Amino acid sequence: MKIIMIKKEGCNPCKMFEPTIKNVAKQNNLEYKSVQAEDMPEKMRPEVFPYFYLLNGEDLLENWAGTNTRKMSNVLKRHIPNFSFSE
Repeated sequence: MKIIMIKKEGCNPCKMFEPTIKNVAKQNNLEYKSVQAEDMPEKMRPEVFPYFYLLNGEDLLENWAGTNTRKMSNVLKRHIPNFSFSE
């Protein structure tokens, strides 16, 4: 499984939350990738940052936005057996 984080240049919530999502990916053996919104076609950019996609291979399992660790944990618990998260 893979987590993709869409972040925007100059976005402080993105900068602050990126270490958390990287840590979650590492703790749960997930691949992590970040994409700069400015590098995406304008019509594909999300309106809220940071924005996340959880993929299993090419299949989109779920997507969410923001820096709420509770929401992130709930999304990941639905898809990852034995999900763990310690800040």
